[in-house]
Parts: sequence; C-alpha cells; structure tokens
Amino acid sequence: MIKIPLYPDYSTVSMLLKIIDGMPVADFKNMWNTIWNLRGTPQNTVDWKDPDTWINDRLIGKDREVASKIWSDSRKTVNPRWIRGDQFLMNVYNLIEEKNGLYTQTEDGKNFSSSIENSVISRIDLEEGLIQILLQLSLIGKGKRADLMEDWVEYTKINSNLKQDTSIKSYLLYRLTNLIDRGYIKREGNTYAITARGINYLESVRQSNPNPINNKETDLNYEVEKFITEQRKLLKDFLARTTPYQFEHIIKDLLTAMGYEDVQVTSPTNDKGIDVTGISQNGITTVKEVIQVKRNTTSNITRPILDSLRGCLHRFDAFQGTIITLSDFAKGAKDAAFEKGAAPLTLINGEKLIDLLIQYEIGINRKRFIYYTIDESYFKSESDDIE
Repeated sequence: MIKIPLYPDYSTVSMLLKIIDGMPVADFKNMWNTIWNLRGTPQNTVDWKDPDTWINDRLIGKDREVASKIWSDSRKTVNPRWIRGDQFLMNVYNLIEEKNGLYTQTEDGKNFSSSIENSVISRIDLEEGLIQILLQLSLIGKGKRADLMEDWVEYTKINSNLKQDTSIKSYLLYRLTNLIDRGYIKREGNTYAITARGINYLESVRQSNPNPINNKETDLNYEVEKFITEQRKLLKDFLARTTPYQFEHIIKDLLTAMGYEDVQVTSPTNDKGIDVTGISQNGITTVKEVIQVKRNTTSNITRPILDSLRGCLHRFDAFQGTIITLSDFAKGAKDAAFEKGAAPLTLINGEKLIDLLIQYEIGINRKRFIYYTIDESYFKSESDDIE
C-alpha cells in the first residue's frame, strides 16, 4: 500500500539513518520542530537552499548543533530542512526505533543502508509503487509522465488512499526522481526511459516475488501491455518491409484520417524530393503542406534533408513541411526544425508514427478487452448501513 509522500532518495535516507543512529530523540525532534516553525508562508517565503548560511543564521544551541551534524556528516548532501520524506519512510517501514531515549537502527534499517539493493529495499519498492513504474517503462520503452499517468492512476486506486489528482501526480514525480537517483531510470528532457540496470533490477524483483504487484488485475494489465508492445514492434516490422510506393500510400491514408484534405502522392518521376502533399487546417486558415517520407530504419535523418525540403516548398506553393521516418532524427536536424526565420518543419520519427497509426487505426484492428472487478466500496457501504 502506497503511503509515503515527499518520497525521498534512498541515498539521503541511508545517510540520515547512520547519522542519527545513537542521537537523542528529543534533540532531533526539537531541531525539526524549530525548523518547521520557521518555514514561512506562501506570502512570506523562506529560502532554505544554503544550509551553510541558514543553520547559523536561524538556529542556536542544540538545534544548530544537530542540524550542522546532519549537514556536515552527510558531506553537505542532506539538507536538514528537506528530510520530512526521509522521516516518513524511516518511521513507516520501521528502519529506526527509540531505545532509552536514543535513536537506534533496526535490523531492517541496517539492511536498508548496507547496500543499494537488498530485500528490505525491494519490499519497500513493491509497497510504494516503484516496481509498478519500472514495469510500465519496461513495456513502453520510454515516455513522458503523461504516458505513465493512466496506468499509475489505476494502480493508485487499488493500492493507495490517494484521491486528489495533484497528489497522484506528485507521488509519481517523487518516485521517478528516486529511480533516477538510483540509476534505474534516465531522463532526457521530459522523456523517461528505463535503463539496463533498471531492467536487471526489475527482473530480479520479479523472480524473487512471483506476484510482485500483489494483485491479479495488475498482472492482467501487464500481459495486455506486453501484447500491445509486441504488436507495435510487429507493425514497425511490416512497415519496414513495404515498398516505397506502399509506404507513401500508407502515409496518405494516415493524413486523410487525420483530417488533411486533397492528399496526393506525387509522381515518382517528378516529385522534386516530395512524396505526399496535402492541405491542413490551421485554425481558420488552410495551409498547403508537403511531406517527405523516409522509410529507412538504419540511420537517423540529418540536417541536409531538412534544408533540401525547405528548398522545395516554393515549388508546391507550400508554407510548411513534414518529414516522416521509421528511424529518428539527429540532434542537428531537431535543432533546425524550428530555426528562426525559416519555414517550420514537423519531424515524426518511427515511434511517433506508430503512435499515430494506432490512434487513427491505420494498418491495425482495434480490439476491445472487457473485464470486471468487484466494487468493494459498494459492499462496505452496505455493511456500514447494517451496523
């Protein structure tokens, strides 16, 4: 069951566990309460970014001593102001306990801080939904937070008491940050992807926990997502085996389904580097657009291709262009797509093309999969009424 808000990085939890082991409980709690009372308000914010400054400016006596110890002993990586999530995790999962007025690491606490992967950590990962996130990313390959949200929302309905959308999104973001810190996920811009290390960790947890998510519905969804991933790969394989003529007509069908008008495949003998043309609706304005199709899967599209397409726009009285490829685009090409003063070009790589073909049902058959789950809250309400 997901419980921890402000989900911390495990590296800071491990350090804090070791630092406060043997520390008087009252000293630590007094320091935290003092800091909490100084936190400010949304109208009168307080800057906590530099512990070297605020510890001496705002704290005195034992409070300053404890905060300074946490900051210095962690080699200036654990800011004493931002340890609320660490405290939640340590207390909820019994990593620390009080003995004779002192903090003492439990056996689980010692195991947690002894290595980067162990049974205690994997158990917490399972409980707190981190394995679910790795599972989702292993299926989709890479994606933005929005791509993870639908399954994450469904998961939290079953495995948490979260109700507010803002809380559900926040819980996901904190857990993604934790997994990035551990090297199981990498982030490029707004896109997240599971790493080889993350895949290995996920597999080790699945092997040691045959039913890691602890409910059949998630296992069912996993099998469906796995099947969809296989079908996406199969669709891309079919596209790679088409002739250039077939591929261009697939793009024509896609553009027509997307609402383009007067979509035409150009003559192979007189295309001037353009494969498809169409008219798109841009607000209240119709815009002539030219599309160049690159079926190759072995190399990325480079900037000269974009320059060549821009040079052809005037020949078709077009104001913008699109390049569609089964592969991807080099960084230089991406940078040049919206070059200042130049006609805008839309770049659609293989993954985005697959997304569009599925969305507009080109080359696929959409199947509807229905299953039922018991509404436990309905029966709980009935029982409450009887009592």
